[in-house]
Amino acid sequence: MPALGITVATIAAFIISFAFYALAPAPPTAEPASEERPRPWQIAIELLRSAIISGLVAGLLLAADWGGPRQGALLALALWALPVVLLAGSVLWEKVPVRSAALHAGDWLIKLVAIGSILGLFT
Repeated sequence: MPALGITVATIAAFIISFAFYALAPAPPTAEPASEERPRPWQIAIELLRSAIISGLVAGLLLAADWGGPRQGALLALALWALPVVLLAGSVLWEKVPVRSAALHAGDWLIKLVAIGSILGLFT
C-alpha cells in the first residue's frame, strides 16, 4: 500500500493544486499573473512537498489501523487544522490578506481530503 498509494496521492495532489490555482480567482491585492512557467526545480519541490504530506497521512492511517476513503478523509479534515492555524498566524502577524490565506486554506482542504481519500483506498 504505502508506495503505490503515496505515489498516486502525490500526483493527484499536485494536479489538484495546479487546477485549483488555475481556476481560483486571484486575490485583489495579487500582482498580475505572469506568463512565466514554473521552473523544473519548482515543480520538483512541489512534488516533494506533496509526497511528504502523502507519506505523513499514509503513516498516520497505518499507525491508527484505519482503512477506507471515509477514514482517510476524516483524518485529512483533522489535519487541515494545521495549515489553517499557520495561515491564521500569517494573517495576524505578517499582514497576509485574509482572502489570500482563505484561498490557500481552500487548496489545502481539497488537497488533503483527496490525499486522505486516495490513501484510504489503498489501506
